[in-house]
Amino acid sequence: MSDENIPNALTVFRIISVPFVMFLLLSGFNLAALGLFLFSSVTDLADGYLARKYHRTSPFGKFADPIADKLLVSAVFITFVQLGELTAVPVVVIVSREFLVTGLRLLGATREKVISASWFGKAKTVSHIVLIVTITINLEFQLIWLKESIPWLIYLAMITAIASGTDYLVSNRKLIKECFLE
Repeated sequence: MSDENIPNALTVFRIISVPFVMFLLLSGFNLAALGLFLFSSVTDLADGYLARKYHRTSPFGKFADPIADKLLVSAVFITFVQLGELTAVPVVVIVSREFLVTGLRLLGATREKVISASWFGKAKTVSHIVLIVTITINLEFQLIWLKESIPWLIYLAMITAIASGTDYLVSNRKLIKECFLE
């Protein structure tokens, strides 16, 4: 495999890792699930870096990379609902934001407009990863202080999802208006 194909391979790895992370969590192998989740999350940084380094973007990468990220995080949150660690409401808020922004990016693609990640989007990603790490560690070690931090982290994850989604809508209101008026 050439260096230029590595970003797409990392994206595919992230997609393939989703059912394995879910299986590990559902089977109680929490630290293994956490390790695979974190490794998969880091591949997102690596594929972006490599794509920029080699000036290599592909239609597959543009389409699959954001979907891989959303699949991974959404799958873990949904698994936490099944495990009783989260209720459905915050997960629906978070996943709805992901669909909204993905739809907005697809809308932009119809106009050949790239909608890049915003600062709010990056803050949202960090808050979601922190929540996932905290819940997973708590599943393994049942630490009181950690468990008590989870509700606050859930609120932070929802607030950053809502703020980020709102920011994308406001920043792209002209695009939305153009597409609705056609």
